[in-house]
Amino acid sequence: MARAANLEQLGILVGEWETTVPGREVKGRTTFEWLENGGFLIQHSTVQQPDYPNSVSIIGATGSDGAFQQHYFDSRGVARIYDMILEDKVLTLFRDGPDWPQRFVGRFSDDGNTINARLERGTYPGGPLEHDFDMVYTRIR
Repeated sequence: MARAANLEQLGILVGEWETTVPGREVKGRTTFEWLENGGFLIQHSTVQQPDYPNSVSIIGATGSDGAFQQHYFDSRGVARIYDMILEDKVLTLFRDGPDWPQRFVGRFSDDGNTINARLERGTYPGGPLEHDFDMVYTRIR
């Protein structure tokens, strides 16, 4: 199976990343790797604190327009689908789910080895989003 042309741009994520939440004692690891022949990108995230879930996500192209979807599953049994866009070194994931909306905006450094992310959430579908927390991804390899 050949990798979709627009999926190639997600190659900037491939590798292992250390994650930190500034101002909190929360550290973790996230890896991104191609599934078999590259039809999907797999994300594994672990957090070194039991209050935060570990997760696995499958990311795939939704068409030729550069849009993606992330199917997220975590250790609490939560499953969610996020729409995803990567444009001009800005990664955006968002959903307006039935429980509460969320948005992740991650900005890559010029060298592609750091992502500074802002996570936001709302309290009801269609409602305004508010800052939840920041996260920094630092490439390890």
